[in-house]
Amino acid sequence: MANLRIAELDFDAIKQNLKTFLQSQSEFTDYDFEGSGLSILLDVLAYNTHYNAYLANMLANEMFLDSAVKRSSAVSIAKHLGYTPGSTKAPRAVVSMRVNEPSGSPTFLTLEENTAFNISLDNQNFTFYNLESITISKSDDTYIFPEREIFEGTLIEQTFVVTDPGPSEKFVIPSTSVDIDTIKVTVQNSFTDSTSSSYTISKDITGVNDQSKVFFVEENPLEKFQLFFGDGVIGKKLSVGNIINVTYLNTNGSAANSSNLISQSFTTSTIGGSSSVVVSTITNPFGGAEKEEINSIRFNAPLINAAKNRAVTAADYKALIDNNFGEAESIAVWGGEENDPPAFGKVFISLKPFDGTQISPQSKENLLLDILRDRKVLGVTPEFVDPVYLYVGLAIDVVFNPGLTTKTSNLIKQNVNDAVNSYFNTYLKKFDEDFNKSFLLKNILNSDSSIVSVNIQVKLQKRENALLNDENSFISDSRLKFNNAIKPGSFFSSKFYIVTSNVETLCKITDIPDTSIPSDIGTGTLKLQNAVTGQTLQSNIGTVNYGTGDVIVFTFTPTALPNTVSDLRFTSTIQETDHNITVNRNEILLLDDSTKNGTGGIEAGLTINVTIP
Repeated sequence: MANLRIAELDFDAIKQNLKTFLQSQSEFTDYDFEGSGLSILLDVLAYNTHYNAYLANMLANEMFLDSAVKRSSAVSIAKHLGYTPGSTKAPRAVVSMRVNEPSGSPTFLTLEENTAFNISLDNQNFTFYNLESITISKSDDTYIFPEREIFEGTLIEQTFVVTDPGPSEKFVIPSTSVDIDTIKVTVQNSFTDSTSSSYTISKDITGVNDQSKVFFVEENPLEKFQLFFGDGVIGKKLSVGNIINVTYLNTNGSAANSSNLISQSFTTSTIGGSSSVVVSTITNPFGGAEKEEINSIRFNAPLINAAKNRAVTAADYKALIDNNFGEAESIAVWGGEENDPPAFGKVFISLKPFDGTQISPQSKENLLLDILRDRKVLGVTPEFVDPVYLYVGLAIDVVFNPGLTTKTSNLIKQNVNDAVNSYFNTYLKKFDEDFNKSFLLKNILNSDSSIVSVNIQVKLQKRENALLNDENSFISDSRLKFNNAIKPGSFFSSKFYIVTSNVETLCKITDIPDTSIPSDIGTGTLKLQNAVTGQTLQSNIGTVNYGTGDVIVFTFTPTALPNTVSDLRFTSTIQETDHNITVNRNEILLLDDSTKNGTGGIEAGLTINVTIP
């Protein structure tokens, strides 16, 4: 038998193998393959072989979660792991309402389910709905509805008729922007029998029996969600002729999110027959998100499968929250044994919202009760910790060659500014994301081919609220933890006023190394000095460890802050030997957005100096 070579997949190598095979046959001795018509046939055979090899390779890729490139393939594989990819998430807002003079002045007033609330954001109109009705009683001739969550979207109603009861019959929701958490299902007996029952979504078959009125949701290969019902063992089985009524919100996702820094207002038509309704916005729209991407599915599906719908390890907590809680953009979880100081019997959870800096207390309470309470280990107490934000200041010197570009220095500066913001927006602003100076340098150099050199000085800043006319101190657990080596002699605070000898004095805090030749791993002493004259007002107001970045500030009492300054800012230069800034547990790095304020003792967070050789 001929020696067959089948390892090559390249077109030319395949053709050469075919040619070698034919040349070994006695019928083709001394045959000129290059100049013959048979060469065309070999091209066709090589093309067909190469095509099939490529197809087989791609099919093999789509069989594994790590290598799949089609989202539908990743969804199908994740289904075997018991994971349903996240749908588009409807933004939510929190409002309260006062109704004036409702018709008939009733004793009780009801806010009906699916009442519409309207809002205009960036010249675009959005509609929100309350998904549950609520009834209140009149109090002192006023009607005030307490805080309620309302959700953005278009309210859709659909009806399906059961023809083949059981899990094999799927009911497809045609919208690709449905928020599956807003789906409500009722099942009517038949067209002639209007008796109906409510069914709830099931994400866990624990406790589901043959009479449980539940439905299940999965995503099909066309990226649309579909409902199916139980088989009479897991979930109640439907009957032929049952009518399924489905309502849900088709949402715009993140488009309706709004910063809490801008006041927003809602309007509604009538409640209880009254058109005089005052809607107060407690929380602006937040939490809207797009459908889960393939990279997120690859990451989350194995973790959810490993968690088995219970919270034992820190990874379990993170996976469960990520899969069931749509308000958090980034999640950090660590055990009490890893905390500083250790707190055994606890698990710490820190959540960064998509908009703003902190998750609301009500959302934390809902997360604890609805997601973690029945899944956590008895005796382990979850505790929420707000994120700690560290601000990275950058002084960037750029040299460019004007002979290699037609751009002005201002355009080069704008390119560098865009590269810096792109780096922070893409790679930072989340938990467990360290600052990489070399990576930023590469981004800046790639921003324009005329840039020949870049030098970056990195600073790190912590911000703290000032307690005016009260004692402030940062010691023990509240000490200023930079968690990175800081440069001796570079620490300083923003300015604040204190009273000395009955005179209000503008002052600041700076450091002095403890040795005449400063040591990068040594210590220093903090002093309080007059910000105008430089006179030392207190020679020992705290200590600093340059190697660890731990700063302790003893008691001081600020009486006021300069105009336009709202907090205390503590800044230090990072040592040159540390090209990265590492974060720990619940720390998040942000680009320092400070603008220069000489009166307040605040330096510009980002400065870019562009020169030519």
